[in-house]
Amino acid sequence: MNLLEKKKARVILIVLLVYLGLMIAVKFPEIQGSYIKYMVHQSRKESIVMKNLTDVEMAGLMYEQATRAEKYGKNEWGWWRTDWLKREIYDGSDLVDEDWSFMSQHPEYDSAKVAFIVTKYKVDGKTVEFMSNGKITQLHSKSGWKDKE
Repeated sequence: MNLLEKKKARVILIVLLVYLGLMIAVKFPEIQGSYIKYMVHQSRKESIVMKNLTDVEMAGLMYEQATRAEKYGKNEWGWWRTDWLKREIYDGSDLVDEDWSFMSQHPEYDSAKVAFIVTKYKVDGKTVEFMSNGKITQLHSKSGWKDKE
């Protein structure tokens, strides 16, 4: 190998190393976010909770969940660490929204029994709790309780 070929090989090696370094730097947040998601999911606990709620209380739950979700969309470590959690909490809020929409469209009912899945995670040493998969099981009106069809 002559001197010119050695210099070409070094330049190609340097370019490849710089390219590899840039790729790692660009993908690092995504890789770290996936690792954090994996670790947090190890602490996942789910339970089913029944609640009697009015449409106003359902709206309050949606607001609480949206506020909680935003906390995990903006944090001091970077959004990519917990953006998946933000989306998961919002998805749960959307299901509560469906129940709220039903109640607001049927004013003859003053409250509903709703079954929720409550999910708990440990994130940075703190417990994060949110509801999802809300399903109205019974409705209450002046004539009493009845099963939702």
